[in-house]
Amino acid sequence: MRSPRLFHSPAVILLLLFLACPAAGANLEPLGLQDAQLLPKNRAEFRIGAAYYDGLHNLFQEQDLDRRLAELPSLSLNLGLGERVEAQLQYSYLYLREDGQASDWGSGDLTVGLKVRLWQESLRIPALALRLATKLPNADDEDDFGTDEADIFIDLLATRNFPFFSTYLNLGLAILGDPRPQHDSQDDALRYALGIRVPLVEPKLAGLLSIEGMEGSDSINNRCAVRGGLQLQLGDWLWDFGGSLGLASKSEDWGLRTGLTIPFDLPSNW
Repeated sequence: MRSPRLFHSPAVILLLLFLACPAAGANLEPLGLQDAQLLPKNRAEFRIGAAYYDGLHNLFQEQDLDRRLAELPSLSLNLGLGERVEAQLQYSYLYLREDGQASDWGSGDLTVGLKVRLWQESLRIPALALRLATKLPNADDEDDFGTDEADIFIDLLATRNFPFFSTYLNLGLAILGDPRPQHDSQDDALRYALGIRVPLVEPKLAGLLSIEGMEGSDSINNRCAVRGGLQLQLGDWLWDFGGSLGLASKSEDWGLRTGLTIPFDLPSNW
């Protein structure tokens, strides 16, 4: 007896592969994208890295001071606190060179975030999550390391996994405090990011590509850049390396990022 044609259909095969796709949150470094999937409960990731940006303007910076910024180190910690909640901490120590002042080292800002699952991925609907984050004003604005303002970020995250690649969409709002003395206000900016992750040599090597930007009510904060990178699995650890090219005038001319992510387990009674 001949087997039913249904099971020889390419569409059915792809569907079965899709259903086998893992639902755990993906590490998308060295991009700035966020995955709508979360880390499993009691699972954590610590990343130590470095970055360099050539020509990147500070927020609300009107003059072109040929600003060159290095993050050394760049630190992040993600904690799977529950089935629906992931906590995030990000901090960088900075080295800055720009026209008109001597190069110097200084503290960057600490960003505290919380990612909440809204919907687990299904056949019809992508995975959805809400990310709430606050940038604390740790960086010195007088030396141009930051703005000395607290900023708030609210992003809707969407992820769709396919058999041979995954796609990501981040769309949200940035409420940026304006540090300029003559301006007692804020800039409400639209944030966006669209990207793809493709396994190249499963499960060892993956490639990533994205376009990421921000459009403010004040054009001084408009940013847009194309980012790309590679991820190499080293046992349980993950090494990433990538670069970026600015598309908007106040984005970086170019940038480089690299880092090593180390996963670990939290205590079961966390």
